[in-house]
This record gives sequence, structure tokens and C-alpha cells, in this order.
Amino acid sequence: MKRMGTAIDNAEQMQCAKEYETGEYSVAMLAKAHGVSTGKMYYLLRDAGCNFTRKRRKPVTPEERANRSRAYKGKTVSERQRQLISEANSCNYNGLNGWGHVKRLQNGYVIAYAPKHPKAHKDGYVLLHRLVVEFQLGRYLEDGEVVHHMNHIRDDNRIENLILMKQKEHMSMHMKERHAERKRML
Repeated sequence: MKRMGTAIDNAEQMQCAKEYETGEYSVAMLAKAHGVSTGKMYYLLRDAGCNFTRKRRKPVTPEERANRSRAYKGKTVSERQRQLISEANSCNYNGLNGWGHVKRLQNGYVIAYAPKHPKAHKDGYVLLHRLVVEFQLGRYLEDGEVVHHMNHIRDDNRIENLILMKQKEHMSMHMKERHAERKRML
């Protein structure tokens, strides 16, 4: 077997092109057989005039198609299940999985996917602690309102740990805490 990256002569290149065109071999299979990288084989086949397809799929026979449809025949979804699926797709609180798709940020906060929320970022995510409090209150938070984590753990979004405050009160509270910490350090 040849080492990776070695050159292939014209006769070998034309043979590879014929094998590829018949559909018996993929680019990766030919590359492995001739000891070159897949990318190198792609360029060799392209230079030989091969037309590339996205993916070579085996055609589905009518018998296979009938078997596939038989597998789902007669299956129904209850009205309750439809409602749960609809709520989950709209990315609101759904009771089963909690909130929609959730990510943890580097700064410790957790965000949830809620693209229809008025305060959603461009990517459709909202801070989870805001969503939890809004769900509890039954309304969206106003502009001057913030949610404070009582134990200062940013990913602890239990309702018992969250307090709704005015932004001015929240900043004042944190400034007092910092001042007390500095005094204690001296």
C-alpha cells in the first residue's frame, strides 16, 4: 500500500474515475484503496472530469416504502399529547421538560430558548431566572425590574431563591455588600 499523499499516474487516475462513475466506490473508498487522502482523491477525480453528487443513495423499492408506512399506520396522538407537543414547540413552559432548550453561559447564568419573548436576544434566548419570575407573576417584567438571586448562585433558579426588585434597590444592595466586604478585609 502506498503512503498517504503520494502521486497517482494518469492511467491509475482514469481507472479511479471509471470506478467512481459506476457508483461502486465512493471517494473515500478509492482514496483508501490507493493510499491517498480523501481530499487528494477528490481533486484527482475532479481533474479526470468526474461529476460529483451530494450523496449516493440506494433507491427505495416499493416494498420497502410499504413496510415503512405500515410501521406508522394506525398510530394516533391524543389531544393532550398534541397540546404538550405544541407547547414544547412554542418554547414556553411546558410542565414536562421545564423550559425550552437551555444553555449555560460562561458568566454562570442560564438562558432558555423563547423566541417570542419581548426581551429575547437576537438568537431567541432569554435569561431563565427572568422567565421563572414572569411565569410566577403571570406578566412580563417591566423595564426597571430585575431578578436577584438570594444565595448569589447564578444558576440556582428556584423560585424560593429569586426576588423581584427595582434596579435602583438592587444596585444599592450590591454596593452595600461590597462596602461591607472591603471593611472586613481591612
